[in-house]
Amino acid sequence: MLEQCDFMELTEEVLQQCKSFTCKDEDITEFFTHDYADYTYQLLGKSYCFVKPDTYEIVCAFTVANSSVKVDSLPSSLRNKLNRKIPNAKRKPQYPAVLVGQLAVSDSFSGYHIGDELLDFIKSWFIDPLNKTGCRYIVVDAVNHPKVFEYYQRNNFKFLFSSDKEEWAFLHNKDQEPTTSTEPIRTRLMYFDLIYLRTK
Repeated sequence: MLEQCDFMELTEEVLQQCKSFTCKDEDITEFFTHDYADYTYQLLGKSYCFVKPDTYEIVCAFTVANSSVKVDSLPSSLRNKLNRKIPNAKRKPQYPAVLVGQLAVSDSFSGYHIGDELLDFIKSWFIDPLNKTGCRYIVVDAVNHPKVFEYYQRNNFKFLFSSDKEEWAFLHNKDQEPTTSTEPIRTRLMYFDLIYLRTK
C-alpha cells in the first residue's frame, strides 16, 4: 500500500493539510502530532510519514536518529557474535546504526500489515546507494510486550541480549545477573543487520 502513498518529512504544514493522526498508543499519537517538532529542532531525530494522496490521510509515521552498536562494551559472548560477521580488518569498537525511535500506523489503516511494509522501507532506505552515511544496523528499543516482540521478530530483528536478565545486568553495570526478582525492564534492545540484504 505504501507504494501508492507520498513519502515526505513530517512537518506542521503536513499535519495541517492532512486529517488528524491517531494510533493505538496515546503517547505516540502525542509525539507525532506535537513533540516531533522539538526533536527535529534540537537535531535529536527526524520524523517522516506516508500520506494517502487522494484522502490526505497520514497512513504511518516514523522517527530516526543516528546511533551505534558499541560492541566493545558488550559481554564477550555478544561481542564475539557481532564481530563474527565483520571481516577482521574492519572490526571496530562500535558500528554505525540508525535508531527507529518512534513508529506508528494510523488507526484507520491497522490490520493491513503496513507496519511490515514500513520496516521494509526503512531497511531499504539505508542500503540505498544515495544514502549519505554508512549504516550497518537498524536498532529499536522495543516495548516489553509479546505482540511488539512478535512484530519485530517477524521482520527478522533479533534481541541484542539473550535474556532480559542479561540486559538488566548490562544496563545497571552489574557483573552478574540479578539473583532476586526485579521489576521487568520496560524495553528490550533489538537489531537488524543490514548486511543481510546485501547477501540475499
